[in-house]
Amino acid sequence: MTRPAPPQILPAIMGTLCQQKAEGTLVLEQNDGCRRLYWVDGSIIYLQSDVVGEQFGNYLLRQGILDFKALNELLANEERFRLGEKVIQWGLMSTEERDLHLRTLQEQVMIHALEHPIIQMEWKPGALQLQLSEDLRFQVNHRQFVWKTFLEAHNGEGLCDLLFQESEWRWEANADLLASLSDLPLTPKTAYALSFLGREPVGFETFLSLSNLEEGEAARLLMTLWALGALVLAQGVMPQLLPSGPELQTVPEPIIPPLVPPPPPRPPPQMLSPGPPLSLPPLELSPWPEFETKADDAAPGVAFPTYAEIPTIPLQEVEARGENPGLRAKTFFVKAKLLLAQERTVEAIRLLEQSVQLDPDSEQAYEPWLLLGKHRLVNPAWSTRAIEALQVASRLKPKAAEPWALMGEVYHRKGFRANAKACFKKALALDPSVAIPPDIDLNEEDVDPSESGGIFRRFKAILGGGKDKD
Repeated sequence: MTRPAPPQILPAIMGTLCQQKAEGTLVLEQNDGCRRLYWVDGSIIYLQSDVVGEQFGNYLLRQGILDFKALNELLANEERFRLGEKVIQWGLMSTEERDLHLRTLQEQVMIHALEHPIIQMEWKPGALQLQLSEDLRFQVNHRQFVWKTFLEAHNGEGLCDLLFQESEWRWEANADLLASLSDLPLTPKTAYALSFLGREPVGFETFLSLSNLEEGEAARLLMTLWALGALVLAQGVMPQLLPSGPELQTVPEPIIPPLVPPPPPRPPPQMLSPGPPLSLPPLELSPWPEFETKADDAAPGVAFPTYAEIPTIPLQEVEARGENPGLRAKTFFVKAKLLLAQERTVEAIRLLEQSVQLDPDSEQAYEPWLLLGKHRLVNPAWSTRAIEALQVASRLKPKAAEPWALMGEVYHRKGFRANAKACFKKALALDPSVAIPPDIDLNEEDVDPSESGGIFRRFKAILGGGKDKD
């Protein structure tokens, strides 16, 4: 049997089988039992499971369709029919009802196969007439089946580990990708991400940066499209599927020690142990508008992780090692600037997040917070996060004009003219050389009644531009 070395290799194996139009049986020995996936022309047509609770009889018991007595009578019947045929012959359900329950059970088997670790894997190529009983009446709809199960499985972290590890993988799609997926339930967010896939080969990190999807979402979507045949692996080495046989068991591969030890692989950021929640100081501008509520955003919203969710090295662990957290934060910041020079923005932002977690309040944290704000304001979906980072930067350096000017630029782009003017006024008070957009008139009075009340007046009071009379 083949040994799956990388984590969550099954989705990549399924993408390989689909791309190679394979026919045969994929046998998975997992930590809870054995499952078999039957393939014809690169598509799954049926699944079988020896796992306790995944047989059709146990499923019908859980659904309350059969009791133990009726199930024992069906199983004791000497007629050589499948249980799915017997429940129809006995009048317990129609063919349509039977197929609906079988489809639900098959989806559960697939989701569990994606989520459970694989101990051993075996590929048996060949015609399925020799491997699958001829009396089988039910077949899986491969496209709908893969789409639903891949997106429901909780295996995003393992997929990210695999895709970061296989950094040479590049996929390409047909120009009519969206049209070819019209039979699937696409959301606007997914359709927007698909627009970045085409004839030009794209890797995982590039797709992650362009699509604005969370890492697990982006990994699942790429693997789903590959297993559907909507993407083709154009660069990189596909996982090898070797059938089991005596020659594989009796002739081991020679182990040749390397002359020079290979360098350790760069671990992906999510491999780092999660840190404790970071308690940020309260931000002064909390009553400012929430941007995600505007309907005219240029890009769909994205659930950007909070600072407490960013995987990093805990502060206690750094201190336990005898390391200086401030020095470690400085190292992350320097590496982030180097990555930005190489246009590796996603990795750079991840290091900046780690830097401000280790050192959120010192004077040297000003530049990481400011850089976070700068690189987030270029994407409309990240406007709130950009404001948050710039607010912290302005608190760390109260006499710096740049954070206020950048906040004014964000509000100006979003159409919040009153907030933009207030930020530009604050920036000009600190540095008269700050440039402001030509269509901003700082002397113009704001007459918008929605801003003339308490929130705007409190905002002006915070900036020192007026007093709250309420």
